[in-house]
Amino acid sequence: MERVLRDWADRRVAVIGMGRSGMAAARVLVELGARVFLSDSRKSEELGDLLEQVPDGVEVETGGHSASCAAADVIVVSPGVPKSLAVLQAAEADGVELIGEIELAWRLAEAPIVAITGTNGKTTTTTLVGEILREAGWEAPVGGNIGVPLVSLVRQKSHALVAEISSFQLETADQFRPHVGVFINFSDDHLNRHGTREAYFNLKKQLFARQHDGDYAVLNADDPAVAALAPEVAAQVILFSRQGSLPRGVCVEGDVVCWNRSSGPLPLYPVTDIHLRGEHNVENCLAATAAALALGVSPPIIARAVAAFRGVEHRIEPVRTLAGVQWFNDSKGTNYDSTLKAITSFAEPLVLIAGGRDKGGAISPLIDAIAKRVAHTVLLGEAAPYFERVLRAAGYHSITLAADLPGAVQTARDLAPAGGVVLFSPACTSFDMFNNFEERGAAFKALVSALEEVPA
Repeated sequence: MERVLRDWADRRVAVIGMGRSGMAAARVLVELGARVFLSDSRKSEELGDLLEQVPDGVEVETGGHSASCAAADVIVVSPGVPKSLAVLQAAEADGVELIGEIELAWRLAEAPIVAITGTNGKTTTTTLVGEILREAGWEAPVGGNIGVPLVSLVRQKSHALVAEISSFQLETADQFRPHVGVFINFSDDHLNRHGTREAYFNLKKQLFARQHDGDYAVLNADDPAVAALAPEVAAQVILFSRQGSLPRGVCVEGDVVCWNRSSGPLPLYPVTDIHLRGEHNVENCLAATAAALALGVSPPIIARAVAAFRGVEHRIEPVRTLAGVQWFNDSKGTNYDSTLKAITSFAEPLVLIAGGRDKGGAISPLIDAIAKRVAHTVLLGEAAPYFERVLRAAGYHSITLAADLPGAVQTARDLAPAGGVVLFSPACTSFDMFNNFEERGAAFKALVSALEEVPA
């Protein structure tokens, strides 16, 4: 596979951001002989133990980004750092190349990359693709936005790399070209960063911008925005559909997932072998199945992996059943559409815990779902006043405000009827109260696990 190769020895590289991606990029670049300058806007005391993890020989700047970045040959930008940052705009105007960690990983990788994007379902689909390839006996490490920086995986021997890709990462992708690109779905998200729905979508579709006719684009035929890309991409298109039959593609026929080809339909596995709640998870499995078929994995192997798959942490994750009430952790529900899908996965009486730092978007579908399906909503975090206002404006008044997560858990326990469900699906980011959704989900699970049985 053709790569944009670069001799990194003695190159001056500025890495902006000391999060997972930035630190991983710095380590790999040092190993390649680059002269690395690591810069973070946080002060030394905020970075804490991170400073001890900086590789030897790396120059470090904290508390802001100086003009020294412009002296670099290349700047590697972490996903959390917007390109609109003044120092980056100035450097780019001076002709300094700006790339992201995902772009760096692609330039260094020798194995083909399977890249999965979409507003929701990325982590589930990415994890399942990794499980299918593992079942096939492939060395196929999983990384990207899923938690393990992709650049930290590229130097190990592998048959393929499986990567969850966010819009933030695609902002700084210049030559990135996955062999298999998957676009699961599209809805409003990250408008606080990207500004408009159109700008957000244009970043997402960059996943396919540099593919060739020997590559594959896996697209959701049920999502109008995603399906409309089919005539535009240069890659071979594989469609998937949960809602209807396809003349060619992966779809549900009756109660069976089928691969319809020019030579005729091939049944793959019964829908009942998908052990994840919600119709959206059927779509995730279809997307992962199509990606695996594009890579040449045999249908029986795919079927075994799907049947064995039990989902990912923080995604409609069962925590415990207490006094007849089931508790679910969906801390990864960080936008309106994700929480809407989580809500519609349940038929039981539902108590919802939501709130955090709002990202914007069209909230009406979520409000409608809450009004129709949720018996009571417990709100917390920065978004609580806004959520309360729009819910009450819609005529929904079963609302309690909580000062913090422990208070929300206790309130939900008091409200939930036997046979019901408590769903923690914030519809917001965690950054008002936690460092990330993983920390938030772990805190929720710990609180729920600590709840004591009430004597009869």
